[in-house]
Amino acid sequence: MRRINDNLWINNYEYNDNLTLKQPKDNVFTGKLYVLMNGISFSSAADLVSNLKKTTDAIFIGEEAGGTYEGPTGGDNIVVQLPNSKIMIRIPPNIQIGHMYKKHPIGRGVLPTHPVKHTVKDIVNGRDLEMELARTSIQTKK
Repeated sequence: MRRINDNLWINNYEYNDNLTLKQPKDNVFTGKLYVLMNGISFSSAADLVSNLKKTTDAIFIGEEAGGTYEGPTGGDNIVVQLPNSKIMIRIPPNIQIGHMYKKHPIGRGVLPTHPVKHTVKDIVNGRDLEMELARTSIQTKK
């Protein structure tokens, strides 16, 4: 970020053409989207899950995703020193407002449409309950 004046900062990013809005291709996928997730879905994976939740009617299978629904919690920061206390604070420039248009508990990850709870026996036996539920849902068109 580059400071223009006391009240205005702009980013210095050079945006790649891949970040511009594109028209869908003729062979775009139009089927039902199933998203498998768990608490280890954090960082960029949590951002992806959050954006899919905001922009699609996907079915989310598994556990609550890591990260937060309202936007990224990492990345670069703007460091600001408060004038009176001299306390240094960091403010992420990654501001997303998409969360404002849907009700969701602030500070929580994306919640699954179909929660999955593993048991010790499932883990020992190497069962992938998320994949099993996705396959069952696809076959029964749930």
